[in-house]
Amino acid sequence: MADVDPDTDARRDTGAHPAAEAVRFGPGPVLRLELTDHRDGLFDGAWWPYSHRVHIEIPRLIGGLAGHWDPVTRVGVDLETWGALPTRLVIDGRVVRIDGYPVADDTALVTRDDRALFSLLVVPPEAAPEAAVAAMARALDPRNTAAAGTILTETGVRPGHPRR
Repeated sequence: MADVDPDTDARRDTGAHPAAEAVRFGPGPVLRLELTDHRDGLFDGAWWPYSHRVHIEIPRLIGGLAGHWDPVTRVGVDLETWGALPTRLVIDGRVVRIDGYPVADDTALVTRDDRALFSLLVVPPEAAPEAAVAAMARALDPRNTAAAGTILTETGVRPGHPRR
């Protein structure tokens, strides 16, 4: 696993995560990836963005993936979590299509070169640091068979029952 800090400059005007200083080493979102050739678990990574602002967080996500899953051509996210979405964003001179799905499944789907599809657990920005770290670790466990909502509930990110 690798921790990636995609945004190492000192910009803090983008809605910094309220608990970010406890577990983060820079202003970028926490992104954990499984960087192996085999894909045994349900998730290829986990993403803990600072906010629900698509125009800020999706470019940060793609910046974090640079050098690992290049080039990203499409990102699919949950409409219930992110709200209204643009159909595309231009990020570093490249057009990235944005898809919204009304399924409330706490995941992001990242497509590279229109061929390879990667699934990320999305930890809500408001999650407590300890719970977020636990959820991300569980998502990357190759033996994990739990869906995103179950992981978020069982690690204390979200109280109550998993969303469906």
